[in-house]
Amino acid sequence: MPGFQFSYRNNANAKQSDDRTDFSRKIIYHQKPFNLSSLANADYPIISWVEGGFQILFEGVIYDILEAEIKQKIQAFCAQDITAEQVQNWLHQCDGEFVLLILNAENQQLWLWNDVFGRLPVYLFQETGKILIGRDIQQMRNISGNKSFDAYGLASTLLFGFALGEQSLWEGISYLPPGAILKADFKANKLDISKGFEAYRFDDKPPPSSETWIESLSTALENRLRKLPHMALSLSGGLDSRLIAGLLKKMDVTIPAYTYQDAEGSASADVQAVKQMMKQLRWESQHKVILLEPTNTAQIQQLMQLKQGLNYAGMAFLLPFLEYFAQHNHAMITGDGGDKLLADLHPLIHLRSLKQLLNYLLRQHGRLSLETAAQWSGISVKALKDYLLAHLESYQETPEKAHGQFLLRERGRKWLFEGEDRNRTFCWSTTPFYEPNFARQALEVQMADKSYGKLFLQLFQQLPGSLEQIVNPNWQQPLSQQKAIRQLYRRQQIKQRLFMLPYLEKLFSGKQPAVGLHEINTVLLASLADYGLNINFKEVENIKNVDLHIELFGLALLANYKK
Repeated sequence: MPGFQFSYRNNANAKQSDDRTDFSRKIIYHQKPFNLSSLANADYPIISWVEGGFQILFEGVIYDILEAEIKQKIQAFCAQDITAEQVQNWLHQCDGEFVLLILNAENQQLWLWNDVFGRLPVYLFQETGKILIGRDIQQMRNISGNKSFDAYGLASTLLFGFALGEQSLWEGISYLPPGAILKADFKANKLDISKGFEAYRFDDKPPPSSETWIESLSTALENRLRKLPHMALSLSGGLDSRLIAGLLKKMDVTIPAYTYQDAEGSASADVQAVKQMMKQLRWESQHKVILLEPTNTAQIQQLMQLKQGLNYAGMAFLLPFLEYFAQHNHAMITGDGGDKLLADLHPLIHLRSLKQLLNYLLRQHGRLSLETAAQWSGISVKALKDYLLAHLESYQETPEKAHGQFLLRERGRKWLFEGEDRNRTFCWSTTPFYEPNFARQALEVQMADKSYGKLFLQLFQQLPGSLEQIVNPNWQQPLSQQKAIRQLYRRQQIKQRLFMLPYLEKLFSGKQPAVGLHEINTVLLASLADYGLNINFKEVENIKNVDLHIELFGLALLANYKK
C-alpha cells in the first residue's frame, strides 16, 4: 500500500523496513531514533516540507480547501498561535481523505491528525522502545516482526469478515480512531490518542429539502472534479453510484464510466440496470463494461499481500478492474457510503437488548457459529461473547441505534474503507457521500424518512433520466414501486421473526457447500496453525459458507507466503 511510515526505535539493531518494488520509497527524515518515509508512485497525493524546524507530511486530498490555506494553518500551529485541538476542529470541517503529521525532532514530539471519518486507515504498533505508525499494514508487520493473529481480531474476522473497534487482525497492531489527534512525547515516553467517532451521531430530525441535498452533493462532486481532473465513475446497478451518475448529468458533466462483469455472471443484473441507465442519461458513448476473468490464486495472493488479510480474499476478482483505471490514469469516484448514510439502518425486527442485537448480527452477517469461531481462535465462547457485547455497549446507544452504529463503525469502516484503500494501490478513490456537512445531516435524519429507499427516491425525482424507474438489482424492483418494496421488507421481517425460534433457525439456516473452490492442503493448514488459527481437514470440508472458505484460503496463502 502507498502511504507514509513513521518509526521511533531506540534500539540501534532494530529491523529496518523491507525493500519494495511496487512503489518508490522516499526518505523524508532519518536521524536516530526517528525515521519518516513514504511509499508512493508519481500520482499518489503525498507531500512533505520543513516549517520552522518542524518536519511536515500531508497525505491525501482536501477538496474544498486550497493547499495554501492548509499550509497557513500548519504555520500557525508550528508558531504556537493555535493548539492541536484547534487544528483538529478545523480539519473536522474539511472535506477529504487525509492524514497530517508534524514531527519536532529536536523536542522529540509528534502530532498526527486524520479526517473526521478516518477515511485513510492508519495502523499503530507499540512495544518497549519502539513505536510504528503508518499506512501500509504490510510494512507494519515486516518492521514489527509480528507473525501472530490477534485471537479476538481473528474470531471477529471469521465471523464477520473484519475485526472490531480499533483492533486489527494482527496481534499488537491497532487502528488510529477516526478524527483523532495522536500526541507523542518521546522524552516523557508518553503517547495519547483522543477518542474517535465524534461524527457518528444519530438524531431524529426531518430531512432538509431535496434541493438542499442535491446542492450539497453537487458541490462535493465539483470540488473533486476540480482536484482530480482525470476522474472516472465506478458504476454499478445499485442506488449509490446511480445517484452520482444522475448528479453528474444534472451538472452537465460527462466523464468515463466503467462497470465490471465478473466471470461467474453474478453482476449480470447490475450490468443490465447500468445499460438502461446509460441509455436514459444518453451516456452510452462514455461507458464501458470491463469483462473479468475467473479469479486465480495469484490474484488472491496479491490481495492478501496488499492488505494482509484486512480485505476479504473474495474481492481478488476485482483487481483487473482496478488495474484498468490505473492503466488509463483515472482517479476513481464511487457511490461508497450512500448505502450507510441515506439508508434506513434499523434492524428488520424490534430488539429489546444488546444480547438480542448480537444474535441478530450473527444471523444477518455471521459466517459460522460463535462457538466455532471461538474454538478456531483459541478462546472461550464466553470470552468471545463478552468481547462482542462490550463493543456493542461502547456505542452507548439503544439496541436499534446500536445496530446502525455497527454498520457504520464496523462494517462501514473496516469493510468499506479498507476496500477503498485497496483501490488506492492502483488509483486514487473517493466518494462525495462522506463530505462532512452532508454526512452529518444525513445521519441526523430520522430513519422513517429513509425507509424503503424513500430518501433516494426523492433525490432521483430531482435528477434527469428517470433513474428511479430502473430496477434496483438488490430488490429486483425499481424505487418507484414503493408498494412492492414495502411488501419485500415485510417478507424479510417475517423471516427474521421466524429465525428467533431456535428450531426454525436450524431448519432454514445454512448455505450451499463450497464445491470446487480452492483446496486447503496440509502445508497451508500447518501455516494457519503457526499463526494461531486451529482448524482440521474435516472442519474445512464441513464449511458451508462460500465466503468463509475463500477467506480461509486467502489467510492460509498469506500465512504460507515466502519471499
